[in-house]
Amino acid sequence: YFANYGPTGARHLLNMSALIDFPGNIQLGIISAISSRPPVMPTIANVDLDGDGTTTTPIPGVNYNCFNRACGEEDLAAAVAGFNQQYANGRDARNQVISQVTLPADYDFGDNFSSQDIRVTKTFGLRGSSKVAVFVEVFNVFNVANLGGYSFNLSNTSTFGQPTNRASQVFGSGGPRAFQLGGRFTF
Repeated sequence: YFANYGPTGARHLLNMSALIDFPGNIQLGIISAISSRPPVMPTIANVDLDGDGTTTTPIPGVNYNCFNRACGEEDLAAAVAGFNQQYANGRDARNQVISQVTLPADYDFGDNFSSQDIRVTKTFGLRGSSKVAVFVEVFNVFNVANLGGYSFNLSNTSTFGQPTNRASQVFGSGGPRAFQLGGRFTF
């Protein structure tokens, strides 16, 4: 399990939701979602060290998916130095020359996730059992960036550990702050 596939999900997840009823037929709904960074495994493209035909090789010298778990930047620097010492300028199983690997000056092992969403609903009673509810929703109230699209390919130092996108917003949690107004008629 830890040698080749390893844990893939975020270690810490916290999801909370609440509905609070106030006088005057007003209801507040809250959803809070927070998670830590998922585990990461830096790889090297176009290198087949063991002859299995796979051309994307995890950096040797560390447990699989240990970054954001038990491994940090120092462990990656040591693994890169070890790789360069043992493999760089040699040949892989396909007889391809193995290039030296360098780390960029600045990189991250991904981003955590955080989004707090709220909904305020006011319900008006009509004749009989008919009701009209008007609500306002705000997604990602604190406008947290929630970056993504990280590449962990050590063969490309310009994109390694750099975010390339932000969580999208289609009126749901995680994207840029958004507001939504709506209503519901029940009879």
